[in-house]
Amino acid sequence: MTTRVLTAVVPAWLNRSDYVRAHDACHASAQLWNKAVSWVRAEWHSGRSPGPEDIRRYVISLPPEFRPLHAHTAAAVAYDLAEAIATTRTGRAHGMQGIRFPWREKAYRPLMLSARSGWRLTPGGRLALSLGRGRERIIIPVPEFTDREGQSVDPDRWGEMKLCWDSADRRWSLHITHRGPDDRLAQALPRHDQAAGTRVVTVAVDEGVINSMTMASRAPDGAYEIAVINGRSARSIKRGRNKRHARLQSKLSRCRTGSRRHRRLTRARKKLAAKTRRQLKNFNHQVTAKANGFVREQVEAHWQAAPEGARVVVQLVVGDVRGIERDTARKRRASPSTRQQLSQWERGVQERQLAYKTGLRIKHISEAYSSQSCPFCLTRRKVRGRTYVCVNPNCALVLHRDAVGGVNIHTLAVNDGAYVPVPPATEMRVKYLRAVPGWSPDQRERHGSRQVAAGRAGGARGREARGSARNRALHDGVHA
Repeated sequence: MTTRVLTAVVPAWLNRSDYVRAHDACHASAQLWNKAVSWVRAEWHSGRSPGPEDIRRYVISLPPEFRPLHAHTAAAVAYDLAEAIATTRTGRAHGMQGIRFPWREKAYRPLMLSARSGWRLTPGGRLALSLGRGRERIIIPVPEFTDREGQSVDPDRWGEMKLCWDSADRRWSLHITHRGPDDRLAQALPRHDQAAGTRVVTVAVDEGVINSMTMASRAPDGAYEIAVINGRSARSIKRGRNKRHARLQSKLSRCRTGSRRHRRLTRARKKLAAKTRRQLKNFNHQVTAKANGFVREQVEAHWQAAPEGARVVVQLVVGDVRGIERDTARKRRASPSTRQQLSQWERGVQERQLAYKTGLRIKHISEAYSSQSCPFCLTRRKVRGRTYVCVNPNCALVLHRDAVGGVNIHTLAVNDGAYVPVPPATEMRVKYLRAVPGWSPDQRERHGSRQVAAGRAGGARGREARGSARNRALHDGVHA
């Protein structure tokens, strides 16, 4: 069975002495990076181009007082610098604009800990993190986490790990790599390599601010399966963050830098940023998990309907909205509130997470007029609201606006970027998914504010117990 490398982020709690030594080690790692950067730039000015092993040998040759770290941790710094340089060269070769070499000096850098050398288990069953020969180790309880199947991941499956400090949340975490079963989906083959017994499943994605992702795919029976994943909860999270941040920033502007009030407000701002980041991280995970589930459902349906011995591959096509947030203020393309939503849109994060979970390469395609064109008759109209109604009297299609965009992106993907009418009798099966579960109407009615209002209005039943289903059942039984 093939495996793939995954990363788990686990909180780590350090006592005061370990806390200080870990901070000093992270500063030392940053200083080592800065020295390696200076050496590489000097070599370039001399006409030489050092490779990864040349950088490693320079780092290891430094006196111990300049690298108070484990030898493998110092080597990881050299390899990371070489990889960053290679990535910059590759990006420039592909015409990427604005990409720069990693010459900026660092003040802080995570600690890389190699397996069985940088970290190991003690005889007492605890995790020891090495800071180098002659230095006291950091010993913490063994972290516990599960894989995607819900099974506990034993340390025997662990690989390299990284000790990171979150300055906003003010806590440590371990990024632990481990091996799990390879559940990546099969990529679509190029057209000249597609065999006769290969069935290609195309899944189109229409991204948006209100509805984060709208997935569209053709089912084996010819109908369109569409999933609209709601993203309004992320908008509310960001709106609350923006309003609280504005209030804190207004108070900070009236404080003297370094004063007690200034420090207190700065901590509150960092706490707000950390909380929002956790909420958005959970939201993005929920969105991409539902999108990943939709893709796998379509692949499974086609695999069940495919003839014996046929191969099923999948391609993931996303409407290209990259760069839509750029120059909106200069070009006056949107209102200030819309420009703020576009600049805070986490589209790229969701794309990367979906590619990671499915194991597919994302293909971008132009989505021009995809939300304005009727998929049946190709009549175009500008839409206000979330419902698309075709103005052609012979068609009169009524469908969710984002579902129309998803179907049209699918049409463009399977027809080499050309709009081709969908047969009018094609069934559109739309389901709506909420990224983060919300309250049911019953829960909303039992909320404290509603109950207080009902009590003031002379409600007979008074305040209800809403802590658990058991309390509600007992309450209903008493008043039956």
